[in-house]
Formats: sequence, structure tokens, C-alpha cells
Amino acid sequence: MILKLKAWCEGIVIAIIISTIIEMIIPDNKSKKYVKVVIGIYIMFVCLNPILELLKYDLNFENIFDIETVEASTSVDSKIKDVYVLGIEEKIKEDVESIGYILEDVQVFVDSNYEEINGINLKIKSKQSENIVEIEKINIGKQTDEKENYEDIVNLLVTNYLVSKDKIFIEV
Repeated sequence: MILKLKAWCEGIVIAIIISTIIEMIIPDNKSKKYVKVVIGIYIMFVCLNPILELLKYDLNFENIFDIETVEASTSVDSKIKDVYVLGIEEKIKEDVESIGYILEDVQVFVDSNYEEINGINLKIKSKQSENIVEIEKINIGKQTDEKENYEDIVNLLVTNYLVSKDKIFIEV
């Protein structure tokens, strides 16, 4: 243990002597401060090397960088895909509202490769009206159950997003 401590002290002294000689040799110019930074890193490495050996800490930079790269790429990749789906949902909402409907919710379902839209769920709140006051409808005689047909929305989605009609679900 004492021999290791002695070798460590000798290494620090030698590193300081070498760095002092290098600083004296280098002329005063803009690059001198960069050389001092490199020398400082070298001295710090010499000082910390025995401590890391005592802690038996293995610095394997290849494994460290591989793990971080894999974790970062998968999390970033999934976030990019989520943003992609959110962008499609926002664009659909804008398109449908531009033809006169107010949407409450839009959900887009895509395949695992994010190449094809598997389904679109729309929840329509109401149809926009331009300064028209809605009056209550009075049915006289036969009651008819009129269900509004949303063919204009379906045609818009089929045309713009290349989705088949059976994958579009509209809820009122």
C-alpha cells in the first residue's frame, strides 16, 4: 500500500514537472490557453488514476456510450412517432372544422410502422352556423328519426388521408 502511495506521488510530481517544462517552451499566443487546459486534464488524470484503481472502477467507454445511445434512440424514436400522430390529429381537426363542423375529439390509430392509418375516430360536437339562431324543431304528425349524414367529412378524410370508409368512425 505504501509503495502504491509512493508511486502515485512520484507520478504527480513527474506530471507537474513535465507540464511546467511544456508551458515554458510554448510561446505566448492564443493557443497557449488550450495547451494549459490539456495539461490540466493530464494532471487530473494522473491524480485520479490510483483512486479509481483503489475503487476498482472499470472505465469502459464503449459500453457506456452504446447503452446511452440505445436508450436515447428508442425514447426519441417513440416521441417522434407520438408527435407524428398528434400532428395528423391536429391536421384532421383543422380540415374538418374548415368545412363547418366543431369537433370535440379526434383519435388516429396507426400501424406499428407508422405507415398506414388503421382508423380514425371523430366525436362531433355540433355543426357551425353563421349568425343563424337555431329554433326548436316541431314535429307534426309522423315522427321521423333523421340522422345526419356526414359524407362530406368521410369524403374529405378518404381523399386527404387515403383511409378507407370502413376505418372512419363518427360519433355525435
